[in-house]
Amino acid sequence: MLSWFIAAALILIFELFVGTIYLLVVSAALFGAGLAALLFDSPAISVITAAILAAIGIWWAKGWIRRHRRAPEVEAARSDLDIGQTVQIVRHLHTDQYEVLYRGAQWQAQAVNHISAPHPAPATGVITGKQGNLLLIHLH
Repeated sequence: MLSWFIAAALILIFELFVGTIYLLVVSAALFGAGLAALLFDSPAISVITAAILAAIGIWWAKGWIRRHRRAPEVEAARSDLDIGQTVQIVRHLHTDQYEVLYRGAQWQAQAVNHISAPHPAPATGVITGKQGNLLLIHLH
């Protein structure tokens, strides 16, 4: 009976190091099996309770993860350290194309908010995305 609670605590501690929701579900299932052992004093009922709770919990966790998963391009943008960095405009090439200085090298960039000719030429921009080697920038 006490072994269910000890196993639940050990799995919970291990989950804190690993960081996966599935071990949290297994820990809760083992805790439920411990409660079943207290109520029914039957090892078979405890094992069945642990199995059913783990199956339901893992099914729920997979559904929750599927509903909250971001698109791959959104995840790539969130992990891209270049997004949000400032670039220096070297020269205007044509229409919305620019040559910019970033990280000590010159890059081709495309403005997502092209400024028309009567306005003064922008000096800086912020990287909002990438298309291959082409930086997408928002002009200041």
